[in-house]
Amino acid sequence: MIKRAFHKALDAVPGAEGAWIALNRIVGRWPPPSFSGWGMTTDTLPPWFADGGDPVTRDFIAANTEIVQRVCDGRFFLSQFTDVADQRRLLGELMWRHFIVFWSARYAAQNASTAVTTLVECGVCDGLTAHFAMKAVAGRVAFATVLYDAWEEMKGDYLLETEHAAAGNYAYLALESTRRNLREFSDRTTFVKGYIPESFATAPLPTSVAWLHIDLNAALPTKAALDTLYDRMPAGGTILFDDYGWRAYQDTKAVIDAFAAASSGLLLPVPTGQALFFKSCRPIT
Repeated sequence: MIKRAFHKALDAVPGAEGAWIALNRIVGRWPPPSFSGWGMTTDTLPPWFADGGDPVTRDFIAANTEIVQRVCDGRFFLSQFTDVADQRRLLGELMWRHFIVFWSARYAAQNASTAVTTLVECGVCDGLTAHFAMKAVAGRVAFATVLYDAWEEMKGDYLLETEHAAAGNYAYLALESTRRNLREFSDRTTFVKGYIPESFATAPLPTSVAWLHIDLNAALPTKAALDTLYDRMPAGGTILFDDYGWRAYQDTKAVIDAFAAASSGLLLPVPTGQALFFKSCRPIT
């Protein structure tokens, strides 16, 4: 209410809003944004404001509180962020991204008509997003999870020429570390180590995919994942793309756009750089 009154007062004075914006660029924003992190800053209230207003959000708050504590206690190791001193703050900046992971997995579990909800992730890293997805469905439906990752450095053989600067990234990842992080779900999780698309041939493919998360940071493996797994997804299934709206991944965006244009469903880009694809039984225009 105070923030609204403040901006209303600025609107009443010609030139005041522009002057205020200029001052903020120099000394920082006041009042501060309600959320800032992962490429997005907004004054709108996040879903978890005032402890959440719906069951999905309240469940997310509980899952997020738990993972923050586990990371701070050293029980969930984030090898991707070992150089970050304040990991609690980092996880706070990731909350919108993780909320979309959590929400989309819950949505898929409720809308994809399958006897067992199968969650599939291509590009797993330390297992942080997989953890949120499994927390979203645990105790609600029967589920299984299949996780694909090289757990090694990115190789030029799987990259377009425009992506070759990424070769060598993620060399620090280790499968055993991810297994430890996700040991709570060890009886429901299959880890498939290797580079996509070859790794699709090293273990039986899931017969049905309710939720698919693609976070491969490269166009060719993203296309291979879609070519291999999309036809196994029933209507009501959901694909979450992590690398859609980022400037560094425009080749990946082009692959996703072409896929969405040729598929029955609807693509929803979101301000976090992610995008959701909801599969339907008929084309949506």
